[in-house]
Amino acid sequence: MTADTPPDPKFIFFDCDDTLYRNDWKTGDRLTQKIAQYTESELGVDGAKAYELYKTHGTCLKGLLAEGLLPRDRIEEYLAAVHDVSLDEIHEDPAMRSIVEACRTKADRFVFTASISEHAKRCLERVGVDDLFTCIIDTRTCELETKHSRIAFEKAMKAANASDPSACMLIDDSVKNIRTAKSLGWTTVLIGKHERDTGNAFACPEADYHIDDVYDLPSVMPHLFPSLKPPYPRP
Repeated sequence: MTADTPPDPKFIFFDCDDTLYRNDWKTGDRLTQKIAQYTESELGVDGAKAYELYKTHGTCLKGLLAEGLLPRDRIEEYLAAVHDVSLDEIHEDPAMRSIVEACRTKADRFVFTASISEHAKRCLERVGVDDLFTCIIDTRTCELETKHSRIAFEKAMKAANASDPSACMLIDDSVKNIRTAKSLGWTTVLIGKHERDTGNAFACPEADYHIDDVYDLPSVMPHLFPSLKPPYPRP
């Protein structure tokens, strides 16, 4: 290991949406539409403003609360409404299952999502990986803090019984989330090389590894997948 090589992680945190599955943001777009429908009809906040809050704060909910646009007694109503989306574009993925299952041990693997656990579990069930993680760390676990905030990472470490940030790794499709994780000393893996809104290619200096999708993970970190040999699984 060289001085620039990230430490070998013991606690591996996978984002859910657009990471453990990728479908050109079709599910993400459904969530965005649901959020816009709710904020427009219930709060008088248009879709453009709702998306701006998401981009700025990490979740629209966090932005709504920060700007006093959603009463706290309606948080659960909001969460249930905006996650009530079809998952038709998420499909069973035996290759993803093979990769996740081979990544260290189940005790080392966690889902770390900005959504609610119910939504994440539905997505994981569609992919066929719902039984491969120790637990789902969701927005409630993080007390509604997002992965833009170090507090969310502290909550995630507590849920995983992790005490050393250098033993933690985040696999995520958000540059801002990756930047926060890196600032705390986590190993970082950024998924996806093109921006959602523009399609432009981008770079992220805070990412220790920047790959197209999770299928590429065994190629760049083969030591985490001792039971896998090339060629690695792909759909």
